[in-house]
Amino acid sequence: MTSPVINVSLVEDHKALAGELQTWIAGSPGLRCQAVYHTAEQALSEVPRNPPDVLLVDLRLPGMSGAELIRKLRALCPKVQCLVLTMYSESELIFEALKAGACGYLLKRTTPQEIAEAVRQVHAGGSVMTPRVARRVLEMFANPPPVATPVPADDRQLTDREKAVLQCMARGLARKQIVDSVGLNPHTLDYVIRCIYRKLHVNCAAAAVSVAVRKGIVASEP
Repeated sequence: MTSPVINVSLVEDHKALAGELQTWIAGSPGLRCQAVYHTAEQALSEVPRNPPDVLLVDLRLPGMSGAELIRKLRALCPKVQCLVLTMYSESELIFEALKAGACGYLLKRTTPQEIAEAVRQVHAGGSVMTPRVARRVLEMFANPPPVATPVPADDRQLTDREKAVLQCMARGLARKQIVDSVGLNPHTLDYVIRCIYRKLHVNCAAAAVSVAVRKGIVASEP
């Protein structure tokens, strides 16, 4: 059975780079470039009327910042997965975007193949971030350090396998590393991640990890 096409939109003020990204996405199997926006204000106006599956967002935009755009779009379009694009590994800006609801980030020097894989990973419910940024996310939600509390014993209780995947996410492991560490195939991992999100009432990896740390489901140190 053919996999559904993933619709991707861009928010990038550098028109030449936006054109390159558009070409790369269009040339990647299973991806379609749905729209290109050159300002956050334009994206905020038009994305709710034409929501993509994944939105690639530049952080440094004229006017409204990329992080602020993500924060506002998450309220308007919670199903749109936002993936940050940045020129440099700017920890503070990236961290603000993650707090706003981004599912991860990519450096603009990333190869077309890596961009395509990151889009697929985010669309499947994963996250894209380095272990160092994952630690920052943990530190934010673990301050003050959480006291381990039992997960409510009801039908939403996490399984051991779901906890193992969550611990890997907390360590900032990439999708392939989680597959190898937990011993799952990629399709089963997608299903497990969806179950985690449903049980924790979240829709991105950073939020899942934060809830898991607060509840004592995973260790606060990755």
